[in-house]
Amino acid sequence: MNRRTARRSLEVAVLGALASNLFTMAVSPAAHAADDHRPPKIIGITPDDGGLRVRWGPDTFFPGSVPGESVTVQFGAYAEGHWTDRGATTSHTISAARVRSYAGQAPRVTVCYLWPGDSKCAASDPIPIAPNPLPPGTGQLRGVPAPYGLKVTYGDYRATVQWVNASSQYNKVLFRYDPGTQWDLSGKATRATTGTLVPGRTYVFKVKGSWSGGITGSRYSPWTELRWTAPAYPPYHPGGSQKKPYGPDTCKQGYVWREATPADRVCVTPATRNQTRLDNAQAAARRAGAGPYGPDTCEQGYVWRETTPADHVCVTPATRNQVRADNAQAAARRA
Repeated sequence: MNRRTARRSLEVAVLGALASNLFTMAVSPAAHAADDHRPPKIIGITPDDGGLRVRWGPDTFFPGSVPGESVTVQFGAYAEGHWTDRGATTSHTISAARVRSYAGQAPRVTVCYLWPGDSKCAASDPIPIAPNPLPPGTGQLRGVPAPYGLKVTYGDYRATVQWVNASSQYNKVLFRYDPGTQWDLSGKATRATTGTLVPGRTYVFKVKGSWSGGITGSRYSPWTELRWTAPAYPPYHPGGSQKKPYGPDTCKQGYVWREATPADRVCVTPATRNQTRLDNAQAAARRAGAGPYGPDTCEQGYVWRETTPADHVCVTPATRNQVRADNAQAAARRA
């Protein structure tokens, strides 16, 4: 069951600095002992066509009518509601306009129970709002359809995975394969080529699509997966051969392709390629999710890698310096 939040004097009840948005009401002395005055619990906060649906509980108000008992809800600096209906109101929808007013920020929702002479509140974690949340009525609650029809072609110890996009509205496609390598591709991408694979090993190729917008930024489809085993006896040698070279992108001895993206054929040391794969695997964990550079803003201490201008994988400054040095040496390292 849910609670009602009254606002006795929000100067006492809700987060000091935010209290000025609520009005103060006189209350009579407590009519009951306060040993049943338990704090509210925020049960859920879910998207609701551009807004946020807040649910709270459980009700701990005394039976009957006691002057001054009430429930209040606060969203950031906004006073959302004040109810004295004896627990009948246990949810509230914050409007899309209120949500949009916090674009690029992370406000909290606060629910307070107020009794004469007593109050208890519960606050949510910060809720990151996308820099450009969708307006109501745009179907943002619809599930993102997943890519389908995965198939694999193979040669020179590399697999090329192809798929069919289920939506023309993808803003990006994520491709992942063992061991933990993930690439963020354009929304139009329908294929990706792996790095060198181990003969006889079974890999799981995964693809999912993303739509931009929504309350907290991009939304994703489920993963579409395909298990595939590399041939135990591949037809070509990993480094190419006289009969099957890699053309003008072939690296000099001691260097390999960096493969920050499927198209990245800058020649680097094997250690640098291994570091690149680790950075790709940590890409999502190093994003702040919101900030001055939108959803690709890095956590503190990280910067964009910038193997190309569109490469927004977050890495250490030392790694970005290495990328710049490798890019400068690209031509000299080709065979």
